[in-house]
Amino acid sequence: MSTHSASYRDLMRSASRMITAIGPLRLPSIGEIRDTLTLLAHAGGRHTPIGLVPTTESRRWEHRPQDFLGQIRELGPCTREEVPQLLTRLARSGASAHPLNVAVAGDFLLLDISHGLGDGRLALSLLRAVAGGRTGTPVPEWARTRDTALPLARALTRTFASSPTRVARLLESLPAAAHGPGSAEMVPWHGAPTAVVASAASGTTAELRRWRDREMPGASVSSLLFAAVARAMRSHGLTIDDKVDVLFDCRRYLPEGATVNGNFAALVRFSLSDPGDPAEMSAAIAQATASGRPLASLALSTATFRRRVAAGSAHARATHVAAEPRTRLVYSDMGEAALLADLDWTDEPGRRLVTALSEPADPASIVFTSVRRGPELDVSASLHDNVFDPELVRIALADALCDPLSLLSRRIF
Repeated sequence: MSTHSASYRDLMRSASRMITAIGPLRLPSIGEIRDTLTLLAHAGGRHTPIGLVPTTESRRWEHRPQDFLGQIRELGPCTREEVPQLLTRLARSGASAHPLNVAVAGDFLLLDISHGLGDGRLALSLLRAVAGGRTGTPVPEWARTRDTALPLARALTRTFASSPTRVARLLESLPAAAHGPGSAEMVPWHGAPTAVVASAASGTTAELRRWRDREMPGASVSSLLFAAVARAMRSHGLTIDDKVDVLFDCRRYLPEGATVNGNFAALVRFSLSDPGDPAEMSAAIAQATASGRPLASLALSTATFRRRVAAGSAHARATHVAAEPRTRLVYSDMGEAALLADLDWTDEPGRRLVTALSEPADPASIVFTSVRRGPELDVSASLHDNVFDPELVRIALADALCDPLSLLSRRIF
């Protein structure tokens, strides 16, 4: 049995899981799914994620291609509307000793993945490989390609050493230290992960682009969507914190040809005067991207985690929440999932779904995960239902996706 030295970035995520869902599809048989995952585990040896068995206790992870895979459960057939309940059920089923578990519910495939193996890029690649994996299907290139050595150091050198002015721009983009009121009343809390899912009508992203080109040239569609979500949540009575977290894929800062199959994304926290202001949201994201702030955040969070490992508090979990929490919005845009387009879908566009549950570490956070598939857009909200009302969040999210242009066109007072 061989071992792999995991990065601190992967160890940092090893206590959490990603649960993804896709369908309706004409799926491979249970035997073909098992064979596909076994092939993926052997293809890259101990140098690629599939086949590794993460642990929160050490960076020495075993490569066990024969028994890394947990259950492949056949559940009863489900509809598209029932997928959020399935995601919630899997999230609450308890920790698994295996880094990967599979469930098949009729035409829907669900993957429960240790976050230590990788981030959203791996999740989409794995959905593609499993849903499209039949006897004779070639092993995808990513499953045979080992990570570039020292990717974080290479990205930092490429980004900052070659352009010292980016350091100045980065310092300008950092928010001033907050000096808020004293600590709020806290109450005991336990995790209750819940998924809410909504989809936009086909063509909504194209409408957002046209509105952007007319009203706010240069803004990203993602920032407009985030602002619309914030406005919708607030209009339905949620008290929104003025600090929002946005997840960035830091591979954009790597040298050309570099590969990271594992975790290489960073959360960046923005202090905004109004999270529902699309101009402010777009400017903050654009400035952060140009300055290299996401990469600096990744380096800082990794260094902080290393100190926590040394102190023996690496994976401390929240046990309390504010009695009257302010909602912290967390945005994760998984981008265009073009690699899923040629799968064997069994329903027409508009009835398809690609989504995920990503359990918030902070009980007062709601994680919004968006996936684009051509003209289609799916957005999930992951929350704890003992802190927030999932039905209220579902209605607000549906409103944001039903008519984002109406929300964005309203004046801010």
